[in-house]
Amino acid sequence: MDMSILGFYANMKMLEQKDVFRHFFCSLSKERQQKIEAIKAEGGRCSSLGAWALMDYGLQQLYGLREREITITYGAHGKPYVKNRPDIHFNLSHSGDYVLAVFAPVDVGCDVQQVTQDTRSKRIAARFFTEKEQMAIADGMDFYRIWVRKESYIKCTGDGMACDLRSFSVEEEKNIHFAEHILPGYAMAVCCKKGVPPVVWKKVDLSNLIENEV
Repeated sequence: MDMSILGFYANMKMLEQKDVFRHFFCSLSKERQQKIEAIKAEGGRCSSLGAWALMDYGLQQLYGLREREITITYGAHGKPYVKNRPDIHFNLSHSGDYVLAVFAPVDVGCDVQQVTQDTRSKRIAARFFTEKEQMAIADGMDFYRIWVRKESYIKCTGDGMACDLRSFSVEEEKNIHFAEHILPGYAMAVCCKKGVPPVVWKKVDLSNLIENEV
């Protein structure tokens, strides 16, 4: 399917309401419901549900499918794929009050992170960032802009945390394209091969999905 890369993002705060949670929960497959129910923390259940609700929305908008009609398989390091649909490339992320679902015509990775005044950022950068990336921070680049790029990169390749984060620099990768979207208090990034269509960011209002019975 020839299309732009689409990044759907939504504030999931309203999922804390039991009736809203139930609405989206019941729209997903039994397998997904079981995975969500297995998450102990209430916040974690809302985050997972929010991400898969956006996945469900994107599938319907772009492919005429629902999450309950597909089968998800996983790569060696946990990257999800749609079984028997090599044309569907997607990735999910969540942080704070936001969830993100990205669909692309090629392998893709995405990440959203809530920006906080984390006193550990320098230590994290020293441990996981390359010299070039640490120099970029010293020159004024925000820590979270680099972090979401690195996370989206390892999710795009499918290597996950099995990848040494210091083995590559997001400042030097030649065949990779990063697209960013900045919300107040959040950083988002999408990673994919160069030469593919640009990323189109679309904010989704979960209340509208309920009203339209999507």
